Amino acid sequence: MAKIAFTLAWGVVLVVTNRALQDVTWAQYVATFLLGGAYALTLSKARFLHGGNAAEKSK
Repeated sequence: MAKIAFTLAWGVVLVVTNRALQDVTWAQYVATFLLGGAYALTLSKARFLHGGNAAEKSK
């Protein structure tokens, strides 16, 4: 559930950023690239987003 909420929130951030940079196309590309990288890094490193079964959580 946390991944879904995080993904939706990140989508809002991406849309707001792109709308703020609407007249500067190159800045939209740079912002999308940087936010995409930060999103991937966060999903791979954040403990609160990692799921797992009950046996893994009890260790």
